[in-house]
Amino acid sequence: MKRQIRLSFFIILALIFVFGTFAGCAGGKKEETDSLLPQSPQAWEGGTHEISVGESSHDLIKGGASDYTVVIPQDASATVSKAATELVSYIETASGVTLEVVKEPQSKTEKILSVGGTQAAEQAGAVDGDLSEKLGGLGVRILTKGSNVYMTGNTDDAVLYSVYTWLHYQLGFEVYGVDEIALMSDVDDLKLKEMDIVDVPDIPYSQSTYGFTDYNPSFREKMRIPEMIFMSVGGDAWHNSFDYIDPVTYKYKKSWFSEDGTQLCYTAHGDDVQLSEMIDVVVTKIKYTLAENPDKTHITLTQEDTTTWCTCSACAQMKQKYGTDAASVVRFCNSVSRAVNAWFNTEEGKAYKRDLQIVFFAYHATEPAPVTYDEKTDSYVPVDETVVCDDNVGVIYAPISATYQQDFSAEYNKEYRKVLDGWSAVTDKLYMWTYNTNFHYYLVPTNTYNSLQSNYRLWAQSGAVWLMDQGQYNNPQSTGFSALKVYLNTKLRWNVNEDMDVLIDEFFENYFGPAAQSVRKYFDEFRAHSLYLENEMGYLGNCYLEPLEQKYWPKTLLERWIGYCEDALAALEPLKEKDKNLYDMYSENVILESISPRFLLLDLWGNRFGENELKAMRNDFRADCLACEVTQYAEKVPISDLWSQWGI
Repeated sequence: MKRQIRLSFFIILALIFVFGTFAGCAGGKKEETDSLLPQSPQAWEGGTHEISVGESSHDLIKGGASDYTVVIPQDASATVSKAATELVSYIETASGVTLEVVKEPQSKTEKILSVGGTQAAEQAGAVDGDLSEKLGGLGVRILTKGSNVYMTGNTDDAVLYSVYTWLHYQLGFEVYGVDEIALMSDVDDLKLKEMDIVDVPDIPYSQSTYGFTDYNPSFREKMRIPEMIFMSVGGDAWHNSFDYIDPVTYKYKKSWFSEDGTQLCYTAHGDDVQLSEMIDVVVTKIKYTLAENPDKTHITLTQEDTTTWCTCSACAQMKQKYGTDAASVVRFCNSVSRAVNAWFNTEEGKAYKRDLQIVFFAYHATEPAPVTYDEKTDSYVPVDETVVCDDNVGVIYAPISATYQQDFSAEYNKEYRKVLDGWSAVTDKLYMWTYNTNFHYYLVPTNTYNSLQSNYRLWAQSGAVWLMDQGQYNNPQSTGFSALKVYLNTKLRWNVNEDMDVLIDEFFENYFGPAAQSVRKYFDEFRAHSLYLENEMGYLGNCYLEPLEQKYWPKTLLERWIGYCEDALAALEPLKEKDKNLYDMYSENVILESISPRFLLLDLWGNRFGENELKAMRNDFRADCLACEVTQYAEKVPISDLWSQWGI
């Protein structure tokens, strides 16, 4: 019933906004109600989430004490050791009981919590060969056998995630923000849970995309966001083609660069000898990078961040033949891959040999795939075999001009969906780079909630192995319900079929505490208003959409949203004396979410206030931005520029 009530409330809000409050703004236009509501995405059935949790007869904690011991391998890595420390720490926080951590070999055979690839886990058969293959790099395995528990996985990160997963089912552990962590408390007696879990992320790898995750490694780990999987080349993982071949160092090699000098020329202007020399330089750079990164298996070779491309006759002819500038990049990366693999088989290269994945961009000029549409099979096929990616060559598809206000089934996105299908015909190593904020206006909320789950299911169905849903990576804190976006990103990336309504409910309850109800009114109305803007006012576009128009953000609406935030702060007042730490945490979260409507009110409707009143409001706004560590107005604009614009 909880989910049905929430959905009904959302529908009612949408109807109120469209046919009530804003009917006059739409000039009396009315459309079918269903067109205003987000489509219900179809579940994806390809994931592995085998979770069995029940009760056992064993006491984990009895009378405020425990007979359990944490066991780790003799050669436990720093990450596995940290996993054991985290396990002990959260058990202690919940119960006051401190468990001992011991390394193998150890004589104890009962009442152990095994962490990582211990001999005990191996003897218990926690992971066999077939299961290991299913787990992949980050899948978690938890097995309760008798009085023992085995938490493990194929990698150190997976072991850490297995501990967090066990804590979730055993002690109610859940992470919503840097400090907002749910956990059982005052535990004196607790039975051990019987668990048999094989849980594998639907999209195996992801990338941290907000400042508050980037700047908090411990929080990022708890959210199961792994470290960057790509090696940096010359300090850059993105737009690094000039880090491979520096235009200054190789300025005498005119054929290696586009005619305007903004990109490499991946055909060397049609000169095969020069092309071979280019490939040698790139391979040499890869050799050095592999030596510096002995444990990483992904490297990027990505074009510069411009919309330009080489227009030499060779590149023009290739584009005409394949319908895209991407053809030259595919062929170039295939050649690089083959040269590196040949080197791996030499005496010099065998020490660095690994399953190396070389990844390029499908972005701007290279976005379309080198494919044709086959009407008979209703599918895309490569133009020819030379533009099929080798087994260890993949593509990062970055549809920057798509809208993420709607999913990829929407009319606006139909061309980008075709491109996605096209690349799926060229490679089975698909990496997704998507966008969930307005990069010209960090302080304006962007509604990507209605498309999020449907898109993630599509990425999983398309075989995506990595996702970066890019947000405000250079902002220490972000308004516009960005913390909710990060939470949903991590939960849905792991399991695209999670109940999103339940996730949102739980987030608000735990992130805002007693203020949740009031802030939730603001959020629900924002989502409904966003639907109205998209469907009735044409407010729809890419991650650079222009939002600063009064017609989009009525003054009374903004003041109502600010009022909800004020009500939320009032609801927290009783906490000020009872628990100052909780009060500070929740109130800062509320103030952070008030930033968006306050900015829009002050920027768009400032002339409706007296001079002194406006100045005071703007100074209060600036103080709250500083206190909440909102430092960026836009991707490349510090918030201090806004203070200058406002004259404060």
